[in-house]
Amino acid sequence: MENKKIYLAAGTVAFLLIIFPFVAPKFQLRMITEIIILTLFAMTWKMMLNEGGMFSFGHAVYFGMGAYVSVLGWLHIPGLSFMGGILLGAIAAAAVAFLLGAFLVRMSGTYFALLTLAFNQLIWAIVWKWRDVTGGDDGLGKFPKPELLGLSMKNPVTFYYVSVIIIGVCLFLCWYFTKTPFGNVTMSIKSNEERAKFVGFNVNASKLVILTLLGFFAGISGALYAQFQEFIATSVIDLGMSTNVLFMAYIGGTGFFWGPLVGSGIFVYLSEYLSSFTDRWEFILGIIFILVVLFAPQGILGTIKKKVKA
Repeated sequence: MENKKIYLAAGTVAFLLIIFPFVAPKFQLRMITEIIILTLFAMTWKMMLNEGGMFSFGHAVYFGMGAYVSVLGWLHIPGLSFMGGILLGAIAAAAVAFLLGAFLVRMSGTYFALLTLAFNQLIWAIVWKWRDVTGGDDGLGKFPKPELLGLSMKNPVTFYYVSVIIIGVCLFLCWYFTKTPFGNVTMSIKSNEERAKFVGFNVNASKLVILTLLGFFAGISGALYAQFQEFIATSVIDLGMSTNVLFMAYIGGTGFFWGPLVGSGIFVYLSEYLSSFTDRWEFILGIIFILVVLFAPQGILGTIKKKVKA
């Protein structure tokens, strides 16, 4: 029954996404494209917490690494294709996740969270200081936007549909992962790590695998985000971005598959709406996040589910 609901919801969302460019103004198309891209980023954080039991304060490392490496590839590798740059950024993000994960998986709880924060700040500082390569706080722009199968990625509608397909495939793989035997192992480790060790599972290796996989998908999101913005700066890898993904995942509901989609939609919409009225919009978002944690700890979807049952 649960799978049928997911299939029905997925079909409905897919239908709406297909027809959206035909009924929406251009500025809304851009907003929805950003929501779709950030949904995958939020999904990776949600899975790290909900399926892996690991709370990260430094998830922007993988997102930012995917963005920077893909852009550097498009700038310095002649003829690098659109998908080639996306995969290059994803592989770089996965490699960083693997290297950092070798240290992170030895920790748990508060120590894990603080170490992710430390790594985030370390890599952000490297990116900020290495101006000759990364552009520092001036950022990188004017990089190529290669065609894909003869389709111009400069066309907002084409880029929208390509993003929907890429993100859709990635989200399906994320969902499928939770249904695999290894996904069940991951959940068992989250539920009781000591018992998982007792029955013979290699806990640290399992955590390292899921960290690497989620880093890969976060890198795809970051690379697409770079092409979407046509410019990147240190903001894609700083503590603010790590906080934003936490906000997106929590406000939608970390216990629900569609939580990241709802959360990223609310986050992007509020960011656009509030920033048009005040330059202190981040302060207002912070207040909203506090209210969600206090009064809707299971997120928007969790609150809706509780109301329906009541």
